Amino acid sequence: MKALLPLVISALIAISGQAVAQQVTLRVHHFLPPTAFPATDMVGHWCETIKTRSEGRMACQIYPAMQLGGTPAQLIDQARDGIADAVFTVPSYQPGGYLRSEVFELPFIGGTEPVTAMAMYEYVTEHVSDEYRGVRPLWVAVGDPSVLHFKADPLKTVAEMRGAKVRSPGRYGAIALEQVGAMPVQLPANAITESLARGAIDGVMIPWSAVRMLNMDEEVHAHSVFPEGHRPFTSSIAMFLVSERTYSRLPADLQSVIDEASGLEVSRYMSEIYRQKGIEDQEAAKARGAKVHVIDEAQYGEWVTRMDVVRQRWIEEVERTGANGAALYDTATALIEKYENQ
Repeated sequence: MKALLPLVISALIAISGQAVAQQVTLRVHHFLPPTAFPATDMVGHWCETIKTRSEGRMACQIYPAMQLGGTPAQLIDQARDGIADAVFTVPSYQPGGYLRSEVFELPFIGGTEPVTAMAMYEYVTEHVSDEYRGVRPLWVAVGDPSVLHFKADPLKTVAEMRGAKVRSPGRYGAIALEQVGAMPVQLPANAITESLARGAIDGVMIPWSAVRMLNMDEEVHAHSVFPEGHRPFTSSIAMFLVSERTYSRLPADLQSVIDEASGLEVSRYMSEIYRQKGIEDQEAAKARGAKVHVIDEAQYGEWVTRMDVVRQRWIEEVERTGANGAALYDTATALIEKYENQ
């Protein structure tokens, strides 16, 4: 028995070590319903990926629909403060909190969804990483371009926008709407459908891919879209981030698992999901008999001209923080061109 004792102790230590290794569970928090496609096809897919690649040593406990409390605007702070280990959110939900990152939501700046995602991932990790102290951006998911959705009839001209109460996802979307005379109302995604039903807003600035996801298809029956082949009006940009504290406490091999499941190519993949969903939802709206108006070239030019003030407003705000807003704008546009030409 004495001879066997060291073997027994060694076996128990080995078993204990394996048990500890299998206890890495990341608390993942987001604002969407659990069945929404970004929750399943993006967040859920990523969690399955790290579980598979870690051979079960690392997994996620996902908390959808703000189950850990707080508001969508607080999600990145929750990761920074340790309330969650990782979050999926839209940084611009926190007004001014990620000012330099908001450049990619400015009107008529972006490319296709995958191109803009890769450009923004490089931008936030290489050029404005100090905006994300305490957290680590893992991937970017760029939504399909924003469309103007209304309850009854599409608005066809800039003049018709005057006085319309339209939901905007962020500050710069709101400023853009002001330039065409609309009355912007900032709401998180989970408050839109009820606001439409109550008549609190007349329309919504949001991607096609959100229409069915948020059950808006029973509330909006008219859509004003910008012509294909042009720079999109705006894009809502989501991001998946992990707590720097959580990441730093992981063993090196599990850090590598996270690294390999993140980055440029993953950002491209996630944004392609948005692109495809946008196409599907637009076709579904047409099949329901919705009125879809394509804004003509003259009106498109009018929109673009009026948005110059939005770009200048962003540059001035950034420069008041001590950063070079014009240079950062040029960096963002150069990155978009870089990935467009690859």
